[in-house]
Amino acid sequence: MILTIVTSLIAAVLYGAGAAVEQRQAAKAPESSAGRPRLLLQLARQPLWLAGIATQVGGFAAHAVALRSGPLATVQMLVALELVVAVVMVRVWSHRPLSRASWTAALTVVAAIAAFLALTSRSTAGHGSAAPHHAATGAALGAASAAACAVATAVLGLRAAGRRRAVLLALAAGLADSCSAVVTLAFSHVASHGPAALATSWTCYALVVCGTGNVLLTQTAYQTGRPLITLPIISAVTPVVSVAIGIGLLGETPRVGVAGGIAAAVAVLVTSFALVCLARSAPPPEPVPQTVPRTPVLSKC
Repeated sequence: MILTIVTSLIAAVLYGAGAAVEQRQAAKAPESSAGRPRLLLQLARQPLWLAGIATQVGGFAAHAVALRSGPLATVQMLVALELVVAVVMVRVWSHRPLSRASWTAALTVVAAIAAFLALTSRSTAGHGSAAPHHAATGAALGAASAAACAVATAVLGLRAAGRRRAVLLALAAGLADSCSAVVTLAFSHVASHGPAALATSWTCYALVVCGTGNVLLTQTAYQTGRPLITLPIISAVTPVVSVAIGIGLLGETPRVGVAGGIAAAVAVLVTSFALVCLARSAPPPEPVPQTVPRTPVLSKC
């Protein structure tokens, strides 16, 4: 359990730092590239964005170790702390300390996650006991469901504008993040059986597809330039959907009784609400100067 907590927190720090950097850079990209592969090509020309991606790759490695050693629901709730890191970085960039409201929201997140861990870490039915083919089937179904919802929501988001666009694209990115988490969980278990098992497993190929789609949807959400909307929604949707998949399809139902189950659900809701409050209390990033192409001046004859 200690390994799960430590690696999950490392993943949260790296994910949060990478998200803050990527959001700052993605806001510079033109809206015409939203949802298209060329958006990633444009961002790949920015060294700072590449540094953010490299940081998130490190977070992915820590995330994979955490998922291999602990239940999906617990890991995702800890990784949700990435928003705290992102908000702190935004505050550092703005040269302003965290407000009292931000500290209250951050401490609420920590307290709610601690309560969730206390309720679910005692005994988790089904984790590590389900038949391999049943676990693989549940992971595949959960990933496919999250991916289908993410695509449908992204299509609606790309057709919308303003605040509605930011909300829908952030929701799609959160769903895609949950899909990647489920695939990563399945991949980490298959990887323990060696390269031969990986080559014949669907998880290896699904990880590439889900990872690419996740990055594209996340950057498209960041591109809206509304961090007070996109960061909290992504951070709140991801753990909630992951908990639902873990309990509903992967057999991670905690043996805590009805009252304990209700309390755990309340902890998830409180965490999501506190994450939203935390992001809303953070100031928006400084306006990014847009590069306007110069029109040639014709000299008079």
